[in-house]
Order: sequence, then structure tokens, then C-alpha cells
Amino acid sequence: MGHKIKSIIERLAEISSLKSDFNLSEQTIDCSHVLQEETEMNRSFESFSGLIGRDEDKERIINLLAAPSKVGDAHPFVLPIVGMGGLGKTSLAKSVCVAEIVNTHHFDLKMEACVSDDFSLKQMVQKIIKSATGERCADLNEGELKKKLEEILKGKKYLLLMDDVWNEDAQKWLLLKPLLSKGAGGSKIIVTTRSQRVAEIMGTVPAYNLSLLGQEDCLSLFYKCAFKEGQIELYPNLVGIGKEIVEKCKQVPLAVINLGTQLYGKTDEKEWESVRDSEKWEEEGDGILPALKVSYQRLPTHLKRCFLYCSVFPKDYEFADFILVQFWMAHGLILQSSSPNEKLEDVGLRYVRELISRCFFQDYEDLMVVAEFKMHDLMHDLASSLAQNEFSIISSQNHQFSKTTRHLSVLDSDLFFHEALPKLPNNFHQVRSVVFADSLVGPTCKTDFEKCLIEFKHLRSLELLDDSEFEAFPERIGALKHLRYLNFFNNAKIKRLPKSIFKLQNLQALAVTGEGLEELPKDVRYMISLRFLCLSTQQKRLPEGGIGCLECLQTLLIVQCENLENLCEDMQGLNSLRRLVIAGCDSLISLPRSIKCLTTLEELSIISCENLDLMTIEKEKEKKIQSLSSSLRIVIFATLPTTLALPEQFLQGYAESLQTFMIRDCTNIEEMPECIRNLKKLQNLEISNCPRLSKRCRKGTGEDWPKIKHIPKIKVVDDDSGEETSN
Repeated sequence: MGHKIKSIIERLAEISSLKSDFNLSEQTIDCSHVLQEETEMNRSFESFSGLIGRDEDKERIINLLAAPSKVGDAHPFVLPIVGMGGLGKTSLAKSVCVAEIVNTHHFDLKMEACVSDDFSLKQMVQKIIKSATGERCADLNEGELKKKLEEILKGKKYLLLMDDVWNEDAQKWLLLKPLLSKGAGGSKIIVTTRSQRVAEIMGTVPAYNLSLLGQEDCLSLFYKCAFKEGQIELYPNLVGIGKEIVEKCKQVPLAVINLGTQLYGKTDEKEWESVRDSEKWEEEGDGILPALKVSYQRLPTHLKRCFLYCSVFPKDYEFADFILVQFWMAHGLILQSSSPNEKLEDVGLRYVRELISRCFFQDYEDLMVVAEFKMHDLMHDLASSLAQNEFSIISSQNHQFSKTTRHLSVLDSDLFFHEALPKLPNNFHQVRSVVFADSLVGPTCKTDFEKCLIEFKHLRSLELLDDSEFEAFPERIGALKHLRYLNFFNNAKIKRLPKSIFKLQNLQALAVTGEGLEELPKDVRYMISLRFLCLSTQQKRLPEGGIGCLECLQTLLIVQCENLENLCEDMQGLNSLRRLVIAGCDSLISLPRSIKCLTTLEELSIISCENLDLMTIEKEKEKKIQSLSSSLRIVIFATLPTTLALPEQFLQGYAESLQTFMIRDCTNIEEMPECIRNLKKLQNLEISNCPRLSKRCRKGTGEDWPKIKHIPKIKVVDDDSGEETSN
């Protein structure tokens, strides 16, 4: 794997290469509301495109990019797009990059780097390399990174989007510019920024100044967000109030979208008036902040707290839904549902969906086994400003740390360990979470990290978002008795867990991936509160008496275990397991029959396991097929080339519960089993990139069509004809 270590989101997205037409994350929670909630999320982000009323801007920017180069022109070409926050600069720039006319310029590379507050040369080079190749290169020094970037760009014509640039230090740009000059002639860079000074420093042509959105366009955008289709004529009283609200948004699209989505589907005139008459409009601040504060004020208390806690993560951070939920749970932010069947994880996913539908998150993408999304930088600014007394960011620009700080985001670990930490008062008992957003490198990094663990005795969550140089996690971790959440899934070098870690009996979530632990010891069974486990290991077999003893475990992800041939045989001990994902385990040859004994399992995903034959689960013929469970609702089989037939007995066992069945890239599966007729609750069936199976399932003419025609929603992509069958 070399230096190509990926985040858990990138891993699962890459392994599965799956995007679903069915919104799976909600089917395990409350199936009756799936369609409505999915529609609301999709419409919110369609509205958030920020391109209503921007056609002329888009055309002008494309023309500037397409203008032929002349002798003596600066290289590379740099076009800044300047405007206040919330105007849609990023959306506009991204739409330009994918425009058909831009693609005719035949760029060898298209790259994107979100810059935000950190413009250090090393960070910038890492981000550009990652965008170009997928490699994170956390363990390369600055000189090695520069050399690698030069090799990547040499002789290649590229298009680079540098988003949200704040750096007004010309010297920093002059260090990066020579590296970007290694690309071929015709290379282009688009820069988005709020600062005219940044445009003056970086631009080789005059900046494109993005103006406020026209008032009529703002109204169109607001009505699109606030009203269901065809309903605007039914509520003329609300249209008038809406016009007054839009006037207060000062022609900033983000404010318009945010408030419009807050009012979507609401027809109570008093509710609209409460937005229009909110006292928050009178508060001082950036032009858009009052509008965003009005939106924030309308959130229920539990969502306000969850939103504020997101500010501990760096700008442009890619959230994964189930990981964020575990973080919230660690801090007691999720309220127990009155419904006995709804677990905390379900409630947390509902919180995520609510914040997405209200546009507090953006760039939502459902990758089936995980949903990912981001927070707009202005939303991050809002959360940071509202939580400033409890949240501190340690970076080259700021290393203030007060007695009220409870949550730390470390963007510069070297500065934190050697400058900020030694100057701090010895009163750290109030700190509850630490997120290290950059790599922990250098000869003293492990010692420095151990000191940090000694000081922060009452941590509830600890997260390492980047790589570290130490191979074994420090023993001191075992002293953090209050720790609920431990996440170091990007660490390529960590091979061993200390024995002390298994003393963490309050730990609820553990994510440890990278190139894989040498082994996961049996002592994991002592983590009696563990509800979430994401694991990569170099073992050939998961031993009995370990994972299989975790009675509270709700979610188990076994990801990219390249040597793993067999899972543990005692999986029946996982009495609470609801989601099982096995992905990227190419050596896996069989599944334990104890999987059939997972009576609480709701979702099973088996993805990209090259040598796995699903029929191993049915080695012995059973005299009588019985329903195994009433809980399994979702089954995903993808990229399983060794599997020749679907496990009929296994599927028949879930006849009373299975709702969604997806089969992708299983090129050698020949037919649909007869038992598919008996799956009474099956609502969704998707088959794609399975040439033999797709042919048999063609609508009307396929031999297996009679077996599946009763299913309400069918999607079959026929590889031979290029046609798609829908029911």
C-alpha cells in the first residue's frame, strides 16, 4: 500500500464504489418516513447549488479560462474569484470545473484543495498530492513532498481549484508557486477567496468579483427552498412574509437557502412571522451571520448542542454519519427515544438527517455503507463563534487556551506540544475532547503525546485524524477511565495496542485501521461497553473468545484485512449486533455459519472480497429451512467474483424481514434463487454489473423475471444492452 493510507470514508467509498438510489441509512430506523426524509435531503442540496442567477457569472469565468494563451503570459494562469462568504463561490467554481466546454481543453489532471486557515507549504503540497493521486503522504518530509509534487505535475496540463484561501502572506504563495509552475503550458488555477489582498497576491489576471445575488433570483431561490412543488399559489400570505425575510438576507444565497429550508413545508403564518421578526436580525456581525443565527435559534436544543460540537473538527472535514453519531454519544448529546425499538445510534442518525435537511451540513453523499457530508465554512464560523468559550483551536495563527476550554482542536501539534502546552496552567481536568488534525511526527512525538494523556485525565473522546510515527499506542491510554470514544483510523504505523487499553470499560467506540494491527488480542472482550468497532488487522483468523464476547456491540466493520481468511466462529455471542460490514478482505475464503445466529442483525454488507464464496455459509444441507431472524432488512453483496450462486437457505431464513437486496459487480452469479419469490417484505432489488444475472432478470423476457416481478422497486442494469430495467 506504500503511502496510500486513506480515511475510513475514503476506504469504504473506494471499496464499494457504490451509490444507491435507495436511502439505506433510514430503512433500519423508521421505514415509513424514508421517502419523505430522502426527498427533503435531496431537495435541500439541489437548492444549495448556489447557481440560480449565476449563469452569466459562469459563462464569463469559462470565457476567461478558455482565452488562448499568449507569449509572455504568466504561468500558471491564476484566476481569483472574490466575494463575501455565502455567495456561492465554491459551488460556482466547481460547476465551472466540470463544465463541458472546460473539459474540451483536455486537462491531464483535475485537482481540488480546500485551503481555509492553513497555508503552510507542507499542508498545501499534501492536499494537492492527495487530490491528484489519493495518497496522503503523511510520513514524507517537506523536501520529499515537493519532489513528489514536481514529479506528478511535470509535463502535465492541469486544472486546480484552491478553495477558501485566506493567506495574505505573499511569501507563502511564492514558496508554492514554483512547484505549480512545473505543469505544462495551459495549466489553470482557480482561487476562491473573500480577500481582495489574496487576489492581488495570487492572481495573474484581474480577479472576478462575484456580486450579490439579484433580488428576484433570491426570491426564486427562497420560494424553491420554502415551498413544496405547486404550493406557492396556495399561500399568498406566506409569499408576502417570505419577501420581507429575503430582504433581510441582504442578497446572500446561503442565508436565503438556510432560512428557506427551515420553513420548508411549514404553513403556520406565525412561524414565518417569528423568523421575520427575530431579534437576531438586529445583532452586529458579518452580513450573513444574523441570518444564520436566526436559523440556529430555531433549532431544537438537542440539535444546537450537536451542531456546536462539530466545531471541534477542522474546516472542510469530511464527516461520516455513523462516526459522528458515536462522537455525539460519547459526550451524552443524544437523548434516549421514547420508542423501545429505537437505539441511541438510530436517534443520532435522525439528528444527522435533520441537520442536513436544514442545510447545517452540505455536500451530502449516500455511499450506502456510509453517508458523508461537510459543514460550510460559514457554518463552521457560526458554530465556533457561539461555542468560543468552550472550544479552542491550536494553530499557527492561534494558540490561546483558557480555563473554560473543554474541547481542543489541534491543527499544529508541534506548536501545541512545545509552545502552547508548557505555558498552560496545570488545570486540565475540564478538557473533555481532543482532536489532533495533523500528523504526530518527530523524534519526541510519542513522549509528547504521552504527556498530553497524563494531563487530560477526564477525556471522553480522543481522535487522531492523521498519521503518527509510533507503532504502539502509549500505555498511558489505559488511565483515561472516562474515555468513551477513541478514533485513530488513519494511522498506518500503529501495529499494536497496549494491554492497558482493554481496561477502558467505559469505551463505547473504537476505530483502528490503517495498514492493520498485527493482531487484535482476545482481551478486547473486556471492553464490556463497546458498541462500535471498526477494525483492520494483519491476522489470518480472528480468534474465538475475543470479538465474539462483546455483548453490547451494535456495529462491526472489518475493513481491508488483507490476510484475513476466516472470521471468528463464535459470532453468536454478539447479542446486540445490528450492522455488520466486511469490506476489502481479499483473502477471506469463508463465512462462519454462526452469522446465521445473529438474531438482532439489521444490515449485512459484504463488499470486495475477491476469494469469498458466499455458498460456504451453506456447506451442509439443512432438512428444514426456518426463519432465522425477524430483524435483517438490508443485504448488500458487491464485488464477489468467486461467488457463483446466491445462498438460498440464508436468504430464505429472512423471508419475513428482508426489505432491500443489492447485488453489484458479482460477475459470475448465474441466476436468482427460487426463494426470492418467498421474500414477502422485499421492497427494493438492485442488480448491476452482473452480466449473467442481469440478462436473466430483464423485464418480461428474462428467465428469472417471474421470480422477481412482484417486488415494488426493481433496478436492473443490463450490461450487454446498456439498458436499465425499472419496475
